Amino acid sequence: MRSDLAFFRRMTDQPHPLTALTLVLGPPQDLHPAFLDFQVRAERGEALAEHGWAQHEYAALDALTRREGAVTSHTLLETILGGVLRVGVFVADVERQWVRHADGRLYAALAVCSEDVRPRAAALALHDPALVDALNGVATALSALDGRASVWWSSRTTYDTGSDDQVPRTAAVVRALAELVLAEVPPLADDTVHLADELLAAIRIGRALADTPQLPLVRELRALRHLDPMRVEWARVCMDAFALGALDVTQRPAPGPANDARGLAYLYLGKERSDRLKADPYITPRFRGELVAKTCMTAYALERLAPQPSEALYLAMAGG
Repeated sequence: MRSDLAFFRRMTDQPHPLTALTLVLGPPQDLHPAFLDFQVRAERGEALAEHGWAQHEYAALDALTRREGAVTSHTLLETILGGVLRVGVFVADVERQWVRHADGRLYAALAVCSEDVRPRAAALALHDPALVDALNGVATALSALDGRASVWWSSRTTYDTGSDDQVPRTAAVVRALAELVLAEVPPLADDTVHLADELLAAIRIGRALADTPQLPLVRELRALRHLDPMRVEWARVCMDAFALGALDVTQRPAPGPANDARGLAYLYLGKERSDRLKADPYITPRFRGELVAKTCMTAYALERLAPQPSEALYLAMAGG
C-alpha cells in the first residue's frame, strides 16, 4: 500500500458515495410467544444471542445469503436483487444486524453496501429510490413465503469525504493483521522466511476472522474497507476472492506433497504481488508483512463470499 499522504489527499478530494441497502425481516403473522418474549427481553437489555427467536432469525438470514457451492451459484438475495435490477449480480459481503424499528421492537436485518454488489452497471442504482420502491413491491411475496406480516427495504447514502486519520488507521490495520499472522508462525533459527507456512497461517486466520465480527480488529477493517485509502486495496481483494471462489476444487487431483499443495496459497496474493515475488525473491520485512496481510484479507473476503470453496481450498492446501 502506498503511504504518500499527499497522494491519498488527492484521492479524497471528491466525496465518494456509499449506499447501504437494508432488508428488515418484520414480525411473524402470528405473534407467537417466542417473538413476544424476545421483544420483552430485548427491551430489558438482556443478552439474546441464544434466544429461540434470535436463532430463528439467524436461520432466516442464512436462507437469504447461503451460497451452495462455488461463487457462480446465486443466493436468494442475489436472485431478488438481480430480478429487480434486471441484471445478474453477485454480492461480495453482507452485514447482519439488529435494528430498532419505529414500533419499538427489535428486528433482524441485513445490509449490502453498493461497493459489494457486482456488476453495478444496472437499470437502477442502489441509491435510486425507484429501486427501493421496486424491492418493496415484491416484498409482500417474500414475507408471505416466510410467514411474516411484512418485510421492508430501505437505503441510505453517505459520502466518504476523506480525512487524514484514514491513512494511519489503514496502515495500522494492515500492520495488525501482519503481526497477528506472523505471531502464529514459529521463528526459524537461521532467519529463513518460510513463506508458504506464513501464507497458510494467514489463510487460516483470515477464515477465522470472518466468523468473529465482534473483534475490534475486524470492526476496524469493516469500517475502513470502502474508504480511502483502503478502497483500492479492497477492490483487489474482492476480485481475487471472486476468482478463488470460482475455482472448481473437486476437479483438482488429490493433493501431492504438502509443499506442492501449499503452492495454491500464492493464488491468494493476486497476480501483481506474485509477479513482484518472481522478479525479486528477496523479501523485505515490509513486503513480507504486506504479503501476509493481503493473504489474510483475501481469505477473509472469500470466507464471507463463498464459505464452501473457502474451506475446500484450505483443506487442499493443508493436505487434509
